[in-house]
Amino acid sequence: MEKAKYRFLSSKSVCETLMSDDERTKGMIFCGRDGKWKEQLEKRLQTDERVTLTALGDVRYDVMRYVEGRKDVKIVKLETRYMKSREKGLGLKVTVQKLSTHACS
Repeated sequence: MEKAKYRFLSSKSVCETLMSDDERTKGMIFCGRDGKWKEQLEKRLQTDERVTLTALGDVRYDVMRYVEGRKDVKIVKLETRYMKSREKGLGLKVTVQKLSTHACS
């Protein structure tokens, strides 16, 4: 197992665990107005892994509408927060996972 890497964020010695670029971008999809995120989401949901969607501005409503409309997808985690730059508005971070279709015995 690889050791965790840390980066100092401020003079207060606050540390953040860093992941490799592959791990960081593997499950995260930034949702834009163009709607390409829906295709990426469909591909990643086929592997039954958790996928994190992030969105800013009015796109967050489209993301939530799409995820809530899907009966085969469950929301694992939902976070909202104001961005550091207030002009960007409220950010959305939602983690979803495809529901398993096989029955439990």
